[in-house]
Amino acid sequence: MKTKTWRALHWAALICTLAGTLPAAAQSDAAGGWLITGAEAQAFRGEAGYYEAPALRPRALVPEIEILKPEPAPDLKVKAPFAIVVEFKAQSDADVDPGTFKVLYGALKLDITSRITKYVTVSKDGFALENAKIPPGKHRLTLQIQDTKQRVAERELRIEVE
Repeated sequence: MKTKTWRALHWAALICTLAGTLPAAAQSDAAGGWLITGAEAQAFRGEAGYYEAPALRPRALVPEIEILKPEPAPDLKVKAPFAIVVEFKAQSDADVDPGTFKVLYGALKLDITSRITKYVTVSKDGFALENAKIPPGKHRLTLQIQDTKQRVAERELRIEVE
């Protein structure tokens, strides 16, 4: 399913939720205290949704985040501990602000920035963490940085630790 179609379904579900017209099964899930309804989980498409490329931000001029290690690849598998090396590239009209760096974990985007900055210093050029310890399993790390014009860049690193 293409991103536009998925977004249309997502918005339709949201509109139905706001209007109180969700299908009976989804309403009963929400009423039962579920944080995510069965209909929402189905709309996300499970593993296919997990692997879907992140949406691009509409702004054209943002700093760039380049992941040098581990080398990004589909179905990336690594053994812990492993190196994470990231390079930031500013646009010509603004510098990267290293104080705005964030690392968010998983779909719920739990902020784990302090766990990384405890071991490395983030500069306007990037950072290098030599021994990243992550337990076995599939993981999504979202890296964010802003420039001095508050333009936000975001890059996702999806890895499977063996």
